Amino acid sequence: MRVPITLLLILAWTGVPVLGEGFTMSAPELADYCFYAVYESLSSYAYLGATTTSSGSGSTNSTSSDSSSSSSTVVSILHGSSKRGFAKRIAKMAKRGHHGSSSTGGCTSPVGVMSLYASAKSWCNQKQLEAAIPYWQTLCEQNSVSLISMTDIIANTTDSYIASLPIIDPETNSTTTTGTIESPVLLSHSYYKRAYKSYVTHDYAHSKDIRYGWGLMGYWAGILVLGMIVKAWKTMRAQLYTRKSGVSEKSGFYAAGRSSCAPVPAVTHFLRTYLVIPASFAPGLTNHQQLKWFHTIPKRLDLLIVFGWWAVCVILSCVDYQSFKGNIQTPSLSQQNWQYLSGRTGILSYACLPFLWLFGGRNNIFLWATDFNVQSFNIFHRHVARACTILAVVHSINYTVVFQVYEGRYHTALKQNYFYMGVVATVVMCVMLFQSGTWLRRRFYETFLIIHVLLAILTIYALFRHTSLNGTAHNFYLWPMVAIWGFDRAVRYLRVIYCNWSVWAGKGFVKTTSSTVTYSPASDLIRIEMTPAAKGLTPASGQHYYLYQPSTLRGWENHPFTLGCYNLSGPEPKLTFYIRPYDGWTRRLRDRCRWADTGALAITPRLLLEGPYGHQAPLHTFDTLLLIVGGTGIAAAVPYILDHVSRLAAPAKTRTTRIHLVWSSRQRQMFDEICCTDLATALECPDIQTTLYCTDKRSMGATTTVVADEEFASSAAPPIQAVDTESKEVGPVMQDSSSQESQPIKVEHLGLELFYGRPDIPATVQATAEEARASVSRLAVLMCGPAEMADACRMAVYWVMKGGFRDVEYFEEAFGW
Repeated sequence: MRVPITLLLILAWTGVPVLGEGFTMSAPELADYCFYAVYESLSSYAYLGATTTSSGSGSTNSTSSDSSSSSSTVVSILHGSSKRGFAKRIAKMAKRGHHGSSSTGGCTSPVGVMSLYASAKSWCNQKQLEAAIPYWQTLCEQNSVSLISMTDIIANTTDSYIASLPIIDPETNSTTTTGTIESPVLLSHSYYKRAYKSYVTHDYAHSKDIRYGWGLMGYWAGILVLGMIVKAWKTMRAQLYTRKSGVSEKSGFYAAGRSSCAPVPAVTHFLRTYLVIPASFAPGLTNHQQLKWFHTIPKRLDLLIVFGWWAVCVILSCVDYQSFKGNIQTPSLSQQNWQYLSGRTGILSYACLPFLWLFGGRNNIFLWATDFNVQSFNIFHRHVARACTILAVVHSINYTVVFQVYEGRYHTALKQNYFYMGVVATVVMCVMLFQSGTWLRRRFYETFLIIHVLLAILTIYALFRHTSLNGTAHNFYLWPMVAIWGFDRAVRYLRVIYCNWSVWAGKGFVKTTSSTVTYSPASDLIRIEMTPAAKGLTPASGQHYYLYQPSTLRGWENHPFTLGCYNLSGPEPKLTFYIRPYDGWTRRLRDRCRWADTGALAITPRLLLEGPYGHQAPLHTFDTLLLIVGGTGIAAAVPYILDHVSRLAAPAKTRTTRIHLVWSSRQRQMFDEICCTDLATALECPDIQTTLYCTDKRSMGATTTVVADEEFASSAAPPIQAVDTESKEVGPVMQDSSSQESQPIKVEHLGLELFYGRPDIPATVQATAEEARASVSRLAVLMCGPAEMADACRMAVYWVMKGGFRDVEYFEEAFGW
């Protein structure tokens, strides 16, 4: 069998005919195909004694007037065909359609009926023969005649009689040269086999394609099941490690996890080291968060899953086509290949649709139930979209060739609704694929998102119209994606209502979210503080929220931000977000703060929350935490530090005994604004070590500053200045006892280490890992920062694990499109 190389063709005639183009079955059941092949092969001949019918009248002459009752008697007595089963087959055939012959010789002529029955008895097995006469009756009724009595024919068709019959082959004995057949004949066995194979292969190719579509869907179902198993295993392990009481650090379960002889930990460590943690092409290429040729490179596990997906797509698209020479329906072998491949790729493209929408949703039950994160699902979404579109294009090209080259009816079909809606679907999917390129998506994200949603809705509508010719046969591919999309949107609205409005008895929705936005030019940092209306909303580490500003012209826009700090001490929780203004909404928010009339670069806009999303990493189950963050990535570390401090009140809730925060930022003032406010109390804990790196190029030549609190207290007081007159910046202030005037609080007051330059991430990870190994401790490394820093940290953890250190886990907080 040859598969056409359709991807080399230009899409000169873009069209996506329906998956089966008015799909019908020749026979209602597989057992009926034996007789159908005989009937179609012999009924086109003229037989002695055949009656004729008036066109559309449905009347017959007296020769067959009493045949209906006699034949039905034979059906019920000799073949045991129940009325229920008979009616079922008739209903199925009427629903699917029929391509039977219009000749009546096989129904009303004793010669023709004897020829058909003898051939059926010769080439059909017992089950097929039992199904023949009930089906035979329906074929005759469709030609407005009735089958003659079969009693004598069945009795006289013995094996010896059949052996005496002359052989007829429609390929060599055409209807124009044979004339009227005056005595029974036997259909050639070779021709029967070709006819049977032709009809069965053609009709059941669609059923086979559907099974392969289920196989394509089964791939992702298997991946999700494995993800749920891993998530359940990690949850169970975290719970076991949390039970600190009664468990020695060097005995029992805790020590068993470190045993070098235990086969399960060894296998787990191998898989994590070489499949789960590293970048795809490490150590040669460390890119994961960093783009390569304008593309995101998945981590190794995700890449293997994607490769597996493409392999399944290619294999299922190319195998098990039963085209053959001698097909009586489609003699051309190449036409069979074009046609079968078009049907297969159409079904596979439809099979991609539910998972295409599933991986693109925000409220996804599998994000909660599996160990995959949003970034992995985004990667899966893109590759499913690419495969879906390519399959649709191949489907389009193949059916275009069939309709234009082999059947010559392309332009006629193009005028039909189902056909040109297929054209629309393919063109729109191709546009969406191009429009989703990384460069366009990152530069014009808001425009991309609006167009993407509108085109997706148009695609759904076009696909429903595209398969409308087959009724609802293919809707089981389409309705799930509608349900997934509807569920996601509904939950989004419910989250917005829950977070931002509270119901007061008798007053309706009156309590809403309050917000304050402050911009600091010195640190180039936007600080958003929000008090949600939901009393039951419990902020926690690892969460992120989407923020709306409905009062603007672009009120539908929503932007994800990691929860930076939270305060639960008051009657209502306060959520704090740290945002670096770039383009779009964050830049407009910064400009509004600059234009504020208050003089404090602060505004109180109407903002809405949607969330929380994300999940909390079990950092409290580790002995040592290494938090490496860059810039506003501190938002990911602050909640875990606050969580650790809160857990210290109940030691049984945490195993952590040491936290090392490594934070680098371009602006030194960002350290002062966050460390001296949100983290001031937490950083006083003796088990928290903080190292700060200022990467401002203008300060690279400065000497390293390591200031202890005692040293700073005895040193000269810093300049007394609470407000920068040029930037109007308001920073944390402290009272100087000698001058009784306010002065800005700096990190030096907290005794924190401050260096000028970039942190040596590999050396930091290596040193911390060596200390954890020496003290038989479990180590967790949390990273949130620029792409280059994230890739360097992942690579450092990879080398540590490759060196044999098992008790280390890597957590990366990243949100990318």
